[in-house]
Amino acid sequence: MTAPTGTHARAASRCRTVVTAGPTLTPDEVRSHLPAAEVRPPVAADQVLRWGLRSGDRLLIIDGLFLHSRAVRHKELLALLDGGVEVYGAASMGALRAAELASFGMTGIGSVFRAYRDQEVTGDDEVALLHAGPEDGHRALSWALVDLRHAVGHALRTGVIGPECAALIVDTAAELPFTARDSATVLTAARARGADADELRAFRARYSRSGPRIKRRDAVTALRRLALTEAPRAGTAGAGETAARGRLTYLGAPTPLAETVFLRSWRSTPLPQGFPARADTPVGSEQVLEALALTWDGFPDALRDIAAAEILAALPRTDAAPAPTAGAGWPALSAALTMHLADLRLPADPAAARSYAELLRPGERKLPWRQAGPLLATRLWRTTSRLDWATSAVAVLRDHPAFAETAATLIRCGTNGGPADSAAERQWTQAHCARLLGAWKVTGSAELLPALRAHGFLGLADFVRTVRAHLPLLADDGRDAARREGAPA
Repeated sequence: MTAPTGTHARAASRCRTVVTAGPTLTPDEVRSHLPAAEVRPPVAADQVLRWGLRSGDRLLIIDGLFLHSRAVRHKELLALLDGGVEVYGAASMGALRAAELASFGMTGIGSVFRAYRDQEVTGDDEVALLHAGPEDGHRALSWALVDLRHAVGHALRTGVIGPECAALIVDTAAELPFTARDSATVLTAARARGADADELRAFRARYSRSGPRIKRRDAVTALRRLALTEAPRAGTAGAGETAARGRLTYLGAPTPLAETVFLRSWRSTPLPQGFPARADTPVGSEQVLEALALTWDGFPDALRDIAAAEILAALPRTDAAPAPTAGAGWPALSAALTMHLADLRLPADPAAARSYAELLRPGERKLPWRQAGPLLATRLWRTTSRLDWATSAVAVLRDHPAFAETAATLIRCGTNGGPADSAAERQWTQAHCARLLGAWKVTGSAELLPALRAHGFLGLADFVRTVRAHLPLLADDGRDAARREGAPA
């Protein structure tokens, strides 16, 4: 089993071109048309704003996920456009998003894009299909309806089938869920509705495995267009800027992009000024905080104090004395929180706190309430991913040696983006999750959620996602630990 590597490298002399593809095209097919492209798996939500794309870079979306993962959001793409990134879409999810965002400057390419733009087709399921996982190259397992329409039209024009059979194939497929649009299911259902058997056999023989694929053609067209309009060299006007925003337009006129809490949570926050950065390893403050949560033993106490200070700062004051800060230490913060448990609508004694008991470890539940109550308040602080906790955490931790050391290590190792790429990667994720939980003394289910909350995770899914994102760092940390213990790395 080979340890995973970090992020894609950015060429020193050129801006980046990132392409999301699979199953419409394979990575090798993408590179055959655009050799310098960074090829990523089908895009999903919560990804594109963390890829470190900068002004002058290009993103071409071909394929995207939407059934088992949330689809890439319109506002994520608007934020890229606002930052000067050139965003293109073609063939599949890219064509759909490009049609929806064409007025804001996203560039659509190909017949599928034009069909959506001109409302010749309107359903999201027109480009949807069932496909295998990343270990099988996202191989298509069903027809996309736009491909089937195109193949049927070609078969009709070339005399393979007649008008009645053509209409029955398309109408039958359109009425089926997109997951059931494989050749056998579609053509069997069309036969049951009266389609000519000989024509269906001829259509199956010619088009079931090959034949006209409009999505594939559009994807190749988009790649060729980007190859003809080479990305500008880094350092030319507008290239390489990291913070320039305000470039979004609507029908050619400048328009502001509202900075919402949601957008803030999707976007990576640049490291504080003075920290080193590398263009090929985009690292934000959130990534450093996640890495600290996984690797720094002092993180739970630091997060507890930060949470307590933020809670106290938000409470109305009845005197002129300022609320204690995170640097005041836990005894002072705990005492101040004890006085405000009622204001936080927390129980006044442990007997009434049974509904919250799962957020405390069994040993913590036995503590006097003046100790357990404030601890419980800090565990309840971050109950939603919409809370902007990173800003206050960075403000407190940026001068701590652990922050600088972790940022430097993370810049060197990189992060791991996109959906899981292999069974080996999933094994590494499971192994590191088990190792960390063991280090955190999680010996049973009653210990799990309190330990995760103490380290800043909303739950198990959030923890596993973070571990997977930091596999390169954790592999490096594991090798360091093995060296310290005298074991073979």
